[in-house]
Amino acid sequence: MKKAVRVFSRIFITLLIVILGAGAFFLYLMHKDPGPDRPDSIDSGNGFVQACGTNLYDGDGRLLQLKGVNLGNWFIQEFWMGVSSVGDYDTGIYTQVRADAAMKDNPNLTDEQIRELKDLYLDQYIQEEDFRIISELGMNTVRIPFTCYNLTEDGYVLREDAFDRLDWAVDMCERYGLYAVIDLHGAVGSQNQDIHSGDDARYDLYGNEKNEDSTVSLWKKIAEHYRDNKTVAAYDLLNEPRRAPGKFGGKVNFDFYDRLYKAVREEDQNHLILIECFSFPVNGARLDSYDWDNICMEYHIYNLSIFSQKTCLNLYRGLHNLMGYHTPVYVGEWNAFGKESDWEDSFEWFDEQGWSFSSWCYKANAYAYEDLYHNHSRWSLFDLHIVPVDLSAASFDEIAEVYGRTGTQNAKKTAVCEYWEEYLKKQ
Repeated sequence: MKKAVRVFSRIFITLLIVILGAGAFFLYLMHKDPGPDRPDSIDSGNGFVQACGTNLYDGDGRLLQLKGVNLGNWFIQEFWMGVSSVGDYDTGIYTQVRADAAMKDNPNLTDEQIRELKDLYLDQYIQEEDFRIISELGMNTVRIPFTCYNLTEDGYVLREDAFDRLDWAVDMCERYGLYAVIDLHGAVGSQNQDIHSGDDARYDLYGNEKNEDSTVSLWKKIAEHYRDNKTVAAYDLLNEPRRAPGKFGGKVNFDFYDRLYKAVREEDQNHLILIECFSFPVNGARLDSYDWDNICMEYHIYNLSIFSQKTCLNLYRGLHNLMGYHTPVYVGEWNAFGKESDWEDSFEWFDEQGWSFSSWCYKANAYAYEDLYHNHSRWSLFDLHIVPVDLSAASFDEIAEVYGRTGTQNAKKTAVCEYWEEYLKKQ
């Protein structure tokens, strides 16, 4: 059954890309795309990364292309690449919210031990050394996914230490000459009901006044906190929003984006704001409906079709132009999986177009996605190989032992890291 579903999914995605590709080809004929226009500098540098026309510029007004990686699986573990499971608890599928519940119901753990274990994982999984590695590779950007549950109590009340860990990451970026992209990967109630939002049990953000207001309030506090910080390149308001479970983005998402945009601008007039289109540019906002300034369109590109990587990328470019987006583009997530030529083609294509990009992801647990889910694609620059620990039943010592082995010193460098190294050596 699962095999049939996978085959059907590939066929559906392929047919969808054929249809959208025809539209993209029509666009090229009608618009005669002139190609990228990238002045080396502008006269309006204000210390912050900013959008001007279809390009990004740094604080001194120099042309900028963000090139980096996601710190996926740090603030938010995902079951398919994480070191934790929830055993048979509830649905048996690990999410951030369900993991918290499983730990609280685990008779072997006290509340204090749960807090200690969470801190241990965050301390071990990403360390200062990781920012040095990213910098020495030649990247200039780190996208930092987190959810409301990392900053608040149960999604609503901001914790006293809410920004401590995020501040540390931004400080590390500054120390090692990197930009930080602040990415709200999961809002309370979930904007997509996907596991990476932290909560796959609900689709209860849009139309829920309490959840909407809490998310708006959270972004106001984030913007107030970082409004003078020039290391932060951009605010990524919502990761992969859906108009309904299993359906791509739509007006409901972008009307709420408008609320978030206005809330941020009340506190911060300078930082670049990212507007995500999930999954194709045609699922994006009609920009003439909103009064937005200093924005960048964001796409996540995972080529699951039978077509080449270049064909897929050209499709996104064509559809971006078809929508009339006269904005810069940031590919906040992408992966070319295990094929070296696809990585090389992607790097070359992004540079030709001047699109910024951050691959998914820096580090993952290969045991989870290879041995448990039989997916042998290459996802990360560094791979752990750890049997996930059951948070619903394991002892404190058993969980601590696993979490203590998640540092990159215990991980293996992958071919993806080598592809990045070869590309960045030529820059």
